[in-house]
Amino acid sequence: MLAAEDTKQTTEKSSTVIPSVKVSANRSEQTLESVTKSVSVVDNEAIQTRQATNLTTLMNELPGVSMAPDGMLSGQIVIRGFSTQNFRAPLFINGDRFRGRNTLEYLLLDPNQVERVEVIRGPASSLYGTDSFGGVINVTTKRAEGDVMAPFKLTNSLVDMEYQSVNNGYAGRLQLAGAGDGFDVLLGLNARNAEDYESPEGTIPNSDYNVQNYDARIGYTFTEGQRVEVIAKSADVTRGRAGGQFAAPGAGNEPGQLQREMREDPMREDYVSLGYKGEFDNAWVESVEASLYRRELYTHVHVVPNTNNPSTYVDSYVNGPVTYGGRLIAVAPWSSAPVVSTYGLDWYDECRDSSEQRVKGGPKKKTSPKSYQQNVGVFMLQEWDTTDRLTLSGSLRYDYVKTGLDTDYITDPTTKALFDDAGDTENTQPTGGIGAIYMLNSNFDLVGNVNTSFRAPSTTEVSAVGTGVYSDFRIPNPDIKPETGITYEIGTRFHSRTVRANLTAFRSDFDNLITTADTTYNGNPAKQIQNVGKATINGVEFDITWKPTREVTAMTNISWIEGRDTVSNEPLPQIMPLNGFASLRYDAASQYQYYFEGTTEWATDNDVVDKSIERERAGYMVFNFYTGVNPGIFFGQYFKDTDLRFGIENIFDVSYSMPTVPENINYPKSKTNPLIQPGRNFKVGLTIGF
Repeated sequence: MLAAEDTKQTTEKSSTVIPSVKVSANRSEQTLESVTKSVSVVDNEAIQTRQATNLTTLMNELPGVSMAPDGMLSGQIVIRGFSTQNFRAPLFINGDRFRGRNTLEYLLLDPNQVERVEVIRGPASSLYGTDSFGGVINVTTKRAEGDVMAPFKLTNSLVDMEYQSVNNGYAGRLQLAGAGDGFDVLLGLNARNAEDYESPEGTIPNSDYNVQNYDARIGYTFTEGQRVEVIAKSADVTRGRAGGQFAAPGAGNEPGQLQREMREDPMREDYVSLGYKGEFDNAWVESVEASLYRRELYTHVHVVPNTNNPSTYVDSYVNGPVTYGGRLIAVAPWSSAPVVSTYGLDWYDECRDSSEQRVKGGPKKKTSPKSYQQNVGVFMLQEWDTTDRLTLSGSLRYDYVKTGLDTDYITDPTTKALFDDAGDTENTQPTGGIGAIYMLNSNFDLVGNVNTSFRAPSTTEVSAVGTGVYSDFRIPNPDIKPETGITYEIGTRFHSRTVRANLTAFRSDFDNLITTADTTYNGNPAKQIQNVGKATINGVEFDITWKPTREVTAMTNISWIEGRDTVSNEPLPQIMPLNGFASLRYDAASQYQYYFEGTTEWATDNDVVDKSIERERAGYMVFNFYTGVNPGIFFGQYFKDTDLRFGIENIFDVSYSMPTVPENINYPKSKTNPLIQPGRNFKVGLTIGF
């Protein structure tokens, strides 16, 4: 909270020095300046200030990152042209991979549970494994603050309440936290509820939501530098998917047009993990961390294909997956040379039960077989300060991925024989990366990277077979290979006490992209996943932060990207046009703090599209304003742990749609096709600490 920051944070706020940022992009904590990869961070200050309904909105402010919303509660993230929807920008939570809901995974994360978000822009398969094409997202959840070696006491406990006008939305969090006697304990309870949101074009139907979740993070430090922890999380989400992925054209079309309604009713998550982190003062190992986790998901999707005929509806029941996974990572500095080595292993075992479907309330029928995917990867990273000016890094990883399904589900003998002959899909894939930082002088660095990437075929791709899943007949491909890519990146960084700036240019070439191709089987038309896709993506990203005085911070970023399918020579979908973000913030340097911040988000017209799947869209410029105050400035120390926050988003009520949100071009444009963003939104929040 504003007035409850520790001494170090208060000192940084009241100085003209831009605070140092720690990141874990290399699977262990380092300063941002020492990492060759392009990394951006959403910090806790931004999370509190924005009072965001979801994390995708916050990440949309970062260079090279955009969102593809399907309502106010969630959506997908697109990093350098690749979407989380297509398994090409994986999500990690506290360093462990999230598996199972590439379309809906951000529904399950409440921003009030989150301490920070790190985004690696660009491939990172040599450290993070499969799917790390466009980038990697790692969410760090909150934990209790305070001295664990002192007597136990309550620390960052709070009650948080928020309201926003655009959808009559309420949100709240009760957080109990304390530290001492070796323990750090945090327990959280969250709730969010809202009606359909308002846009400049009118009410967006089927955009309501109701969410309840809880989180717990309990650690025990049994000796200095040695900590074990348990993390648990549960979520229950009911909401309408207003538009976007799979829901377009939505239900906001002109009378007489198709009105499609899709709802998660409900989606549930249960998660638990065990973790260990140890720091050592010896010549062999500096630190070790390990984890073991289990996540179970369940989703009931209710679809009315056309609300003009509400008697026809479909209920789909997605059972699972249940995923087990974990990691083991050790950091070992060399005593004989300025080299730091990182060694690691991570794995997951994802098991999906058969999905079921019910039409018009009839009996449930299985629509997909049981399937599984197992992945084990080992990796190493070497970082070498060759001179006072030059740092080199190199990483290698080897992955084994096995994907299969239970053919006992398949009743059609022809399809079953195809799969019995094909067997399980097994892939092995080495990946690597090299990077360098060369210090030109005390302020300027040159940075370069070359990284390879891969994506193994997903369980949903492998298990989409026969009839009953799609309208066409699909045959397996036992020879399917992982998608592969290579990215070249070069840039410069400027850093001083008051300015931090980055300029990065990159080119990515991708091969063996998995697409669904036309084929034949026994002389009849059929479909099959094949490695026939190729693509090239080029881009430039720039960001700068300037702190001219201890109270004022200004920042902006600009991104340009161009992507092309080199087989069809058509533009890739979901590519942002030239776009950017800017912010000007004033923080009062006083005991009882207050702040003002104005921001703007903008994009030019999106007129470079593949007209067979997308339509051109107009650019936009949206302005927002945020302010907050600690009431102690008026009422004294009794309110020193209380924060009051206000915000106005989309001040001028601009009507616009994100260029990355999917639409259905077979239907006319409407407020849900493509989905229009929320209109003017007034926000108020109150946090009371105790």
